[in-house]
Amino acid sequence: MQRIRIPKVGEGSRDLNSKAKEKFWARDLQPGVNLRSTFLATDANVRSDSRGTPYLSLKLVDKTGSVDARMWRLPSELLNGLDGPEYVHAEGHAHEYRGMLQVKLDRLKVLHKTEIEEEDYLPATEGDCQSMSAEVMEAGREFEDEYLRELFESMVADEALWSAFCAAPAAKAMHHARVGGLLEHSLYCLRLAKTLADMYPVNRDLLLFGAIFHDVGKTQELSWEGGSFSYSTPGRLQGHVVLGDRIVAAHIAAIPGFPEELALQLSHIMLSHQGELEYGSPERPKTFEALLVNLLDNLDARAAMFVETTHNVSPGGWSHHENPLRRALYIPNSMTSDEERAERDATG
Repeated sequence: MQRIRIPKVGEGSRDLNSKAKEKFWARDLQPGVNLRSTFLATDANVRSDSRGTPYLSLKLVDKTGSVDARMWRLPSELLNGLDGPEYVHAEGHAHEYRGMLQVKLDRLKVLHKTEIEEEDYLPATEGDCQSMSAEVMEAGREFEDEYLRELFESMVADEALWSAFCAAPAAKAMHHARVGGLLEHSLYCLRLAKTLADMYPVNRDLLLFGAIFHDVGKTQELSWEGGSFSYSTPGRLQGHVVLGDRIVAAHIAAIPGFPEELALQLSHIMLSHQGELEYGSPERPKTFEALLVNLLDNLDARAAMFVETTHNVSPGGWSHHENPLRRALYIPNSMTSDEERAERDATG
């Protein structure tokens, strides 16, 4: 991938350059900044404000993040919103609205895919995938159980599987919805699992294996090609829970003498990690390791939802309520009571 220099905020704008992300990225936005750049527009809907005036509500997305945007005085071609995600050239300015960063758009032009580089608009983890991968591999190669260690090595040695595991998003939209998101989520679950293994009487290797590979089915459930995340046909028909169980089972079948009881325990973790039938698990967790994998998976997913939703919220501000947690989220003012007291004394 060609590395593109990210100009600093405040550098002069230039004409739209075909197949180049211009001026700055979503992470460069801050209140008071004038915006003239290209993005992937998602979640675009026409709504009415308190006066009944229609406006366009959308998200502006690139690989560094996203920001909410609003546009009034809609041209005729935008009166019905957008049919789906569209690449756009956006002009406007960023400001703070009720504690959240928001962009008020003056102009919005839909672009053709030939005018952009799709990889610039696909959200990607800011973590170092190489170091995250190395940390996961180190943990697996330290398993004391010879069969789980061989199973881990077999899955890592599967070049197509491991490459997809390190590149896939962890979800289409809910959490870690970015290239490398599955690896990032799995690593955080692994770190949590290590703590739990030191606290409770569990099979440590079994718990850690489940923490790493519980979502491996996402490598077949999701597609991250073509500039957006989507569900594959197997993903729609079978889901990542079943697909993941089959991936693990296929690698187990290639290991001579793999214990049937251990294979059963692993399968139960894979099939129950979503926790409830309505969330896609054909079984609820019925072993200690399966229960903990479900809980740590949910913990990291929900923590990520909070962090991602409040990324553009200022201290003392609230997020919008349209997010995966389905509630407005608050970021407290970071000052301590002593700091607040000192500030009051200083200002009289």
